[in-house]
Amino acid sequence: FGLSSSSGCPARPHRPWQRRFSAGGRAAMAAPSDELRVALVRRALRAEGADVKACRVAAEGSPPLAVPPPPPPLEASSRWTPDRIRVAMASIPAATAYPDLVRRAGDVLEKWYYRFPLNVWSRFVKFADSGTGRHKQLPKVVKEFNESAPVLARLMEWTDQAERAGDPRCDIVDLCSGFGFLAMFASELLPAERVQNIYLVDRVWPNRNVPGSKGGGITTAHIYDHGEWPIPLLTLQVDVKKSREMRDLAKHIVRDPRPTIICGVHLCGTLSLRAIQLFNDGLSSGCGVTGLIFAPCCLPRKQHRERKFVYEVGAHRFTAQELHDHKAKNGLNAYEVYQEHLLLCIDTSDKAREEMGALGGDSLGINLGF
Repeated sequence: FGLSSSSGCPARPHRPWQRRFSAGGRAAMAAPSDELRVALVRRALRAEGADVKACRVAAEGSPPLAVPPPPPPLEASSRWTPDRIRVAMASIPAATAYPDLVRRAGDVLEKWYYRFPLNVWSRFVKFADSGTGRHKQLPKVVKEFNESAPVLARLMEWTDQAERAGDPRCDIVDLCSGFGFLAMFASELLPAERVQNIYLVDRVWPNRNVPGSKGGGITTAHIYDHGEWPIPLLTLQVDVKKSREMRDLAKHIVRDPRPTIICGVHLCGTLSLRAIQLFNDGLSSGCGVTGLIFAPCCLPRKQHRERKFVYEVGAHRFTAQELHDHKAKNGLNAYEVYQEHLLLCIDTSDKAREEMGALGGDSLGINLGF
């Protein structure tokens, strides 16, 4: 049905429920603000279990309600907490060979857990890129520490000896440093009064003297943007494969009057020979080079054998074919043969080769010259 009004427009039908709703809405909107405040306070106190009289007193004497501040945002956290990191550290071969060093490294990792923001810490604990570390789902920092532990142990021993001998503070050069875990642990574990600077040398670092330089993809945020290190860390963009850049490194860093220790972990292919040449040149020039510690990562490329490469460093000479000559190995594998040749290339009588278990059950060879 329909009704018409005098204006010619259809009139609205009578709806009592709509009238009551509209009237109530106008009344509520017109209510004094203090009465509304009292009602809200009473409701809140009743919800907390207070009696009606207390509600009335609190409501009538309370100040105007303030808008509560929003709760602070919940910060995401990593599942790799310090306790879980320590469990992972206890499973690596270094825990057996260097238990005290692993314990101290666990304290360092706990310090980093609270020092660095989540986006940086996540880079530390992501799974290793390949190999046994990836298979066992170990954080990269744990895998890298296991491979750096023999170097760190020897550095601690040498700095203690230098202190007893009254030698001046030394510099440490970390060749092919990559992300920098060896240098970072060294900064935390070595005595700051014995080491002046630690140089992280790699072609992937941005050149800090060139605005906008991006290097090879590794940022320096974890080195420079989150507080000072106990021993200063300094990144250098140097390609170890380029002779000119190595000469510059020798001229400006290694030949510094202070004693210098050269280190290198994960030296792939012929990079170990580059490290030995840098050490030998330092010795022959009479500058302050006092030690070399390095761990070869792998053999020279297969193409070297096919092209019959000959290597000559120091007073030793060998060929790429000799590394794979089964008759001349005397029961050694190609990696062990390579290490024997590398040791002969070091121009000092005080040298040694050490081994420690790697994550995959193989041995990690460490060559020393001092």
